[in-house]
Parts: sequence; C-alpha cells; structure tokens
Amino acid sequence: MDRQRQDHDRKRSTTRPPSPPLSADAQQHETRRAILNAAVQLFMKQGYRDFSLRQVARATGYTPTTVYLYFKDKDDLLFHVAMEGFKHFCRELEEAYASGATPIERLVAIGRAYVRFGLNNPLHYRLMFMERDEFLQREPPPGFVAPVQAFELLVQAVRECVEGGYFRPGDPWAYALAVWSTVHGLVSLALTNPSLDREQIATIEEVAYEMMQRGLVVQTPP
Repeated sequence: MDRQRQDHDRKRSTTRPPSPPLSADAQQHETRRAILNAAVQLFMKQGYRDFSLRQVARATGYTPTTVYLYFKDKDDLLFHVAMEGFKHFCRELEEAYASGATPIERLVAIGRAYVRFGLNNPLHYRLMFMERDEFLQREPPPGFVAPVQAFELLVQAVRECVEGGYFRPGDPWAYALAVWSTVHGLVSLALTNPSLDREQIATIEEVAYEMMQRGLVVQTPP
C-alpha cells in the first residue's frame, strides 16, 4: 500500500499541469506567424510568379478566408515575405560590421555579407531588390526593421572611412551609393547569368573591392 502511494505521488510530482489556453491576441499572433512562415517557405520553393494565397492556405491547413483575415491580398503577403528577408539581411550586415577591426575592414565585411546574402538567397534577393524594389519605400509593418536601415549602416561605415583618413574627403552618402551599386550589380549579374560560377563571382568580387578602394583612397591609412 505504501509503495502504491509512493508511486502515485511520484507520478503526480512528475506530471506537468496542462498549459493555460492562449489568449485571443496570442492565438491571432500564432496564426499570423504560421501563415507568414508557410508563405516564406513556399516563396523560397516557387518564387515570385508562382506564389499564391491559396497555396499558402493549403500549406497551413487554413482556409483562404482565414489567410485574408490576416493579409489583405497577395501583394500584402509578399511584402511581409520581403520584410522577413530584410530582417535577416540587416542582421547579417550588422554582424559583418561588428567583425571588422578598422573602418576598411568593416566596409569590406559589409560588402561580402551583402554578396553572400544575395547568392545564398536568390529568390528573396530578387523580390527585395529586383522584382518589387518599391517595397524599399514602404513603411515596415510592426516588428520589422526598415529596409533603409541596411543602407544607413553602409553610410556609417563609409563615413568612418572618410573621417579616419582612409578615403579622400567627400560625401559619405554618395560614396555609399557607389559601393551599394557595385555589390548590387555583382549580385544581379550572378543571378541573371548562370554561366558564372561561385569561383568566378568571388574573383570579380575581389577585383571590385580593390577598384573601389583604389578609387577612393588618397593616402596610406593611418
């Protein structure tokens, strides 16, 4: 009898109480997140042109009506998919910036991270910068970073190069735009020209960084 009671008490002590039910707001957030996660996965498989809300509904098990309760149309859902991409993109650039010990190292690290993101996430990159680049101008939804934040980080890195004497005096914004044009052009070339392999892209990338620095540097770094 004592052993039975001990076993019963042990089971009671190891059995977790049921989780409290989610609030209505938490349930809505969970549903919205599930739909967006499914949309991102579907987009990464099928790309921009073959993407549809009905396919997202099938992937989540929700009805199309439910999906429309959270995202007003395909364009709205694709905008959120792009914002997911920008969130990861900005984080990778920030990590790259933090890895450099000097202004030049930070700037080149940002450039490498930019190219790496584009090559590793071609569908997202096309959506963000090539197919729906107007998304760059929209106000981000709550909980997402503004795409312009990535460019502001690039301007900051260039400004440090100018102020530190690594680059000749000039407008950091204009210099940053030139740098962005270089890496964006490289990624765009890689994504639209399948004959270029990763090794060739890496070689072109190194030449681009060398040209960029030679064009802006006027003195030996301090």
